[in-house]
Amino acid sequence: MNNLKKSLLKLLCIPLCVILFTGCGSEFSENDLTFKNLARESKLTGSTITLMASSDWVTDAEMQLGTNFEAATGIQVVYDLYQDDVYLDTLFAKLDGDDPPDIFMTQSGLAIKNTYQLDKYSVDLSDEPWMAVYDTFSAAETSIDGRNYGMSYFDNTTDYYMIYNKELLNNAGITEVPTTYDAFVTMCQNVTATGVIPIYEPMADGWHQTMLFAETGQFLEISEPGTIEKLNNNTITFTELESMKLALEQIQNLALSGYMGENFATDIYDNAVGYLANGEYAMCMLRPGMINSIISNDMNKGFDKEDFGIMLLPVCDNQILNVHPTGPSKYICSASQNIDAAKLYLQYIATKDNIQYVIDSSHSVNNLPFDLGQVTSHDEVTIEFLDQFGDEESGLVLQDEVTYFNEQWGEISDDILKMCEGTMSPRDVLTQIDARRASLAQAANDPAWK
Repeated sequence: MNNLKKSLLKLLCIPLCVILFTGCGSEFSENDLTFKNLARESKLTGSTITLMASSDWVTDAEMQLGTNFEAATGIQVVYDLYQDDVYLDTLFAKLDGDDPPDIFMTQSGLAIKNTYQLDKYSVDLSDEPWMAVYDTFSAAETSIDGRNYGMSYFDNTTDYYMIYNKELLNNAGITEVPTTYDAFVTMCQNVTATGVIPIYEPMADGWHQTMLFAETGQFLEISEPGTIEKLNNNTITFTELESMKLALEQIQNLALSGYMGENFATDIYDNAVGYLANGEYAMCMLRPGMINSIISNDMNKGFDKEDFGIMLLPVCDNQILNVHPTGPSKYICSASQNIDAAKLYLQYIATKDNIQYVIDSSHSVNNLPFDLGQVTSHDEVTIEFLDQFGDEESGLVLQDEVTYFNEQWGEISDDILKMCEGTMSPRDVLTQIDARRASLAQAANDPAWK
């Protein structure tokens, strides 16, 4: 854990040299010409590859790289994107069907071996040239039994935190960031009294609300050492953990008290930036880079970068920084008819100038897990926030430590929505998590559940 935190912070803070590149314009760069020759030599020109992913997992910048890749190599890239709530079911139906994608994406981490068995569906990428610069911790999360099957193309140097509007909090008399749940509730009361809704929580997408639970649950192992091992050995259940019940009760209370507004069940993630920009809401759990998106949004009511800050959501008085080295990752399907073209695409997006392009063009991406001397885009606000937390105040999020949790993310989100609407109790949510974990474990022939 200590080495992980130091590694992530090192990626934020090391001074890097500025580079110039032309790889993403209308003219071919030296990089693109290299790939043009590679495609011709391999006789890949004219082929088409499909990349299947959940809609939030591929940035506009990457899709522009796909256009550039086609222009350089003659290999067309088709992005087959799905909504979060149907993606995984659709993916595995395709992987088991007659028309699988050439490249597909899923979260890295424990599930790729235990549940998804991606060594069965994926091509071994251990000997690809980009492996020499691929982040060690990311490689561990995309590997099975010492062989790497995926490429994480996701910023794992930061996670989702509460991005808040300092001016709106100051207007409510809040001058210090709350570090306890009671203080947070008081803040929400005061903000509401000014006519501002405290928390934008988009639940209609079916994924964001689970972060309120999972991205604050890192306190569990530190406050109750050995609990994660007990969960993974099936010697204790979530239902037995009073701290987990309290966490859900506090999240439910925020919703039922009106601090998430009246429309959280139909609110969507894509509208978060606009609502924070126009001052209707005071905060939302977002990645730090989204502050730039808020500032540049057409709905901005005059806020600038200095008006926004970052804090932890103090559910159960949590002040442990959430560290999340996993993320959406790319895998080449073993049944693909275009494996070489797919490998060339991964090699292309992992070059230094193309990684730099994604960093420079995407507010949600401050860095990518490769060591190429790229210039990161972390700002002083982010670095100052992260520097508050030492190794002892940092912990892995639930989905990175607890087996058979991340696989049921969508179902947990559905349950949390019902809980926040008052039609399901926090204990019922935990009972359902335990039941699904047991089902997933038995399907995986996990000996702890036999």
